[in-house]
Amino acid sequence: MLWFFLISACFAVMFYVKAYQYAMGPRRWSLIGLCLGPLAWPLFRTHQQFRLLKALGREGVLFNA
Repeated sequence: MLWFFLISACFAVMFYVKAYQYAMGPRRWSLIGLCLGPLAWPLFRTHQQFRLLKALGREGVLFNA
């Protein structure tokens, strides 16, 4: 049980930093990371992809090198 709280605290910090980098509401994502721990990672990635697609638009192209 203690391990879950330690892992959740680490994920809260990680989600805060990543959400701040992508302008996604860092306090909200750190709270989600603190409550759900690593289970919130798919939610975070999906939200990040939807924000990127919304910013690029329907005809937007993103080249990753």
